[in-house]
Amino acid sequence: MSAKRLEANFENRTYYFNLTHRDEKTITIDMYSTPYTFVRINDTWENHSGNKNNMAKGLILAVVEHLSENKR
Repeated sequence: MSAKRLEANFENRTYYFNLTHRDEKTITIDMYSTPYTFVRINDTWENHSGNKNNMAKGLILAVVEHLSENKR
């Protein structure tokens, strides 16, 4: 979906990722060669149960915030 490298800032660090899928209820990104899928549950975003690794909630919020600020 996105060829441009995006970034999220969390705990004084910058994390780089690529957006691979986005719809109203799911977001999938690749961060450092690891895919992460987030699902929307009510008004919050959570790790998908199928993720190999779970991302910290604060970093999920930073990713979603960056995507919301840069909607196309």
